[in-house]
Amino acid sequence: MSGFFILLFLQLNFNFGGGKFFSPRVSLASSSIPQVTVKIAQGKSFYIGSTASYQIKDKSKKKLFHHLVKVKFSRHGIILNKSIWGNRIKVEPQKGSFCIVNGRRYRGIIWVVNEGSLLEVINELSVEDYLYGVIKLEISPTWPLSTLSAQAIVARTYVFERIHNGELPITNLAYDQVYGGVEAEDPLCRIAVDLTRGEIITYNGQPIKAFYHACSGGYTTSSRAIWGENYPYLISQKDPFSLNSPYSHWILKLSAGQLEKKFKMGGLNIKNLKSIRVLNKDISGRARTLVIKCKKNKKVFISGSEFRKIIGYDLLRSTFFTIKKSKDKFIFIGKGWGHGVGMSQWGAKVMGEIGYTTDEILEFYYPGTQIKKVY
Repeated sequence: MSGFFILLFLQLNFNFGGGKFFSPRVSLASSSIPQVTVKIAQGKSFYIGSTASYQIKDKSKKKLFHHLVKVKFSRHGIILNKSIWGNRIKVEPQKGSFCIVNGRRYRGIIWVVNEGSLLEVINELSVEDYLYGVIKLEISPTWPLSTLSAQAIVARTYVFERIHNGELPITNLAYDQVYGGVEAEDPLCRIAVDLTRGEIITYNGQPIKAFYHACSGGYTTSSRAIWGENYPYLISQKDPFSLNSPYSHWILKLSAGQLEKKFKMGGLNIKNLKSIRVLNKDISGRARTLVIKCKKNKKVFISGSEFRKIIGYDLLRSTFFTIKKSKDKFIFIGKGWGHGVGMSQWGAKVMGEIGYTTDEILEFYYPGTQIKKVY
């Protein structure tokens, strides 16, 4: 592991006193598997428990439970079965059992934190256990094992880099990585996680920014083009493996009225929409800047990324599009799904199907990187 040393500074044992979760930096190193904290829910009340007996404790007390209990928000602390506890409680199951939150099972332990206006539920568990609940929600278990293994390494790298930089907790949403606990696990996905145990992608000895997306539409783009941050391994390049997925091509039709409503919700005051034009593109062909023209030739300039955010990520699947207008309709003719940076999941599927190895898939989408086993 030459030069790759993990001094795990990871004290996710959480301070029962004031403040947020402690998010330490982790240097690369050793034998132990790091812990990750994942925000899995927030709201005013939850049912929590375990598949066996479990202990709940706060700053000053602890108690053994055998059944589900309801936790509720209050300004004075967390209400637990009509009794007021502290502002953060730890739910710790018996060894070999799972925590339960609103009917879903989770490995590791659960923290419930009073944030002042609502409760946040945080799942703390090992990185490997976390990955068991991620892979199936990101790609299909029926895909080639080399592709599943590539996804496992990429997902591990993503969370490891966040831990390495002290950026915790992460969310269970697509904004980070979709995570669903034990209910989201799959036997083949667990095999992929186990086969790649401790493996991450590195560049110059450091974990990379392991961005990925559903489908590139035939051409990946660079991190610099999308976010203005230059990483040598996140480049624009032709991606022939992503040309024939279900998301390679798509069409979206929206009326001027529908667009004006979305603009308003996004904070843009645009009335009597006349035209939308792609002003310039990046090397991959994605819209870098658009100009929106409305009444009295008023012009609004907006980045492609912000435009997609306003329209909706699921509606406008990428910024890789051209625009036509037919009467009152604006027609977006697009390619791919997602931001287009890093690994294309559907491209990785095709690579696996035609015989590419896990290492070859990752080398293609993250050129110049190396795979390192860090524990």
